[in-house]
Amino acid sequence: MVPPISRRRNGSFVAVVLLLALVAGCGSPAGGPAASTTATASSDHLPALPSAPAIEWSLCSAGSAIQCGTVSVPVDYRHPHRASIAIAVTRAPALDPSGPHGTLVFNPGGPGESGNQILPVALSLLPPAIRQDFDIVTFDPRGTGASDPLRCGTSPSAITSADPVPAAPGRPLPGSTAFTTMARSCQAEAPDLEPFIDTTDTARDMDRIRQSLGLATISFYGISYGTVLGTVYAELFPHRVGTMVLDGAVDINASLTQQAIEEAPVAEQSLAHLFATCAATPSCPLGPDPTAFFSGLAASLTRHPLPAPGGGDTEPVTVGDLDTATLYALGVPAFTSSYESALVAADHGDGAPLRSIALESAIDIDGAPLVDPQWAITCNDAAVHPGPIAAGSLATALHARYPLIGAYAVIYNMGGCVSWPAGRQAVVDVHPAGAPPVLVIGNTGDPITPLVGARHLAAIFPVAALLTWDGWGHTWLLSGPDDACMSRAVTTYLTGGGLPPAGTVCH
Repeated sequence: MVPPISRRRNGSFVAVVLLLALVAGCGSPAGGPAASTTATASSDHLPALPSAPAIEWSLCSAGSAIQCGTVSVPVDYRHPHRASIAIAVTRAPALDPSGPHGTLVFNPGGPGESGNQILPVALSLLPPAIRQDFDIVTFDPRGTGASDPLRCGTSPSAITSADPVPAAPGRPLPGSTAFTTMARSCQAEAPDLEPFIDTTDTARDMDRIRQSLGLATISFYGISYGTVLGTVYAELFPHRVGTMVLDGAVDINASLTQQAIEEAPVAEQSLAHLFATCAATPSCPLGPDPTAFFSGLAASLTRHPLPAPGGGDTEPVTVGDLDTATLYALGVPAFTSSYESALVAADHGDGAPLRSIALESAIDIDGAPLVDPQWAITCNDAAVHPGPIAAGSLATALHARYPLIGAYAVIYNMGGCVSWPAGRQAVVDVHPAGAPPVLVIGNTGDPITPLVGARHLAAIFPVAALLTWDGWGHTWLLSGPDDACMSRAVTTYLTGGGLPPAGTVCH
């Protein structure tokens, strides 16, 4: 049996320190000069804006109760009268018609995912009592979905197929060429939009949505990157927060390098758990030693990528696709039941199923590419962008320590930023003073946002409870929504019953 992740953190501490020492001083912002370290502070002096008008709701489609509307926001809050974006908003009315109702604003993370497209899925996962008593509101953040999407022409498969480990020490991170092309294309294709795709302005957009809803305060549920958005909102507008659930918490004040180092051992352990579970099943399609099967497939794809799937996808299927698909499957196993059969197909020379799973992390529900807005948000938020050599050195070091999938944490956390220009308002040193009590959720076996990040995030709020779900997968809502203990704690908090006791763990 694989021991719980919480028992391995101390054992990994020395390795983490050594890896931090390896890359300390190596990271340089793309383009040379030091990246902006402007804190996300509510003291920003911005021009005053009139209150946002009420949303004009209409049914999104015939036969659906979900309502659609828009909220106009400035592209640049420092020059609000120059240009605007129509933020697409949707609302699912509370199931209990008797009222009165609360309103819960939901963000699905990504970054860059369409909240509107994922709303039907979220409705099926939220605790039943919340659906009964709350209108659920979500939106497509600026530059995504139906809110003036950032489209730079980047092929999602060009990103998923980037090899995670340099061929030799001291070499740049593989895929740096593709990431550089993406950065240059976004600057060329959308010079008036790309610099303004970041979390700080999205949080300001969210407050315009609050105004349009006629609310003095909001209740908010964010998963994964949504915990970054929620925390930045609490930093900028602490007096506008009613309740806030941050599920699958990101270590918001950690650098891209630190986030990769935190993720690598937990992703490795999560994959070991998956393989141990499969091996204990007589019908395991990966045979009696799934770890050896995976390692052999990775080595084969490194030496000889499989032919492109065709149908317009011209990129060969590589070990990058293997790692991308694997982390996605570890994060949302309920949505990737075909993962093991895709490994077998790749072993037999057919890489199409593997590419299909890899692309799930790089495209939205409607098939639109996520990679451009995803990396615009990530990189514009980051104060420091390690360059290709520093990123490659970190990948090499993590691969030596965690040989199955550890190196992929580098591409996953910072790959797109190796050549991205410095952002206007990086998210750094966030401490939401004045925010009300918030509920932070972390999973013991989360391979994407490790539990240590939830601990760190809870610690920066004046009052916060860390609610731990003892389970595998990314976020509680995506991985264990039927858990009665968790559902009860979340519902109690959102309906005014207060935070769970400190140290609460749901098994």
